[in-house]
Amino acid sequence: MSNKNKLNLDGLISTKKNSISTKDVSIPNGNQLIQNKDKNDMPLNFRVSSDFRKRFRVFAASHDLKLNELLVLAFDHYVKQKQN
Repeated sequence: MSNKNKLNLDGLISTKKNSISTKDVSIPNGNQLIQNKDKNDMPLNFRVSSDFRKRFRVFAASHDLKLNELLVLAFDHYVKQKQN
């Protein structure tokens, strides 16, 4: 065997005196779950032409929008247009 230092993992084991009761753990209600859906934490990656990228960024900046805000607005408008 190699001479690697062994890691002390004893602190990862819960004992009764330092365990957390399940009563202390909060469960999110429906409103909190809906609010969490609005978080901007999911990546969306795809390639576009350099011209489109530049036009998209310039339009967003000139209208004081973040790139993801512009994408959401454009997509919502597109969906609305297709439903009519």
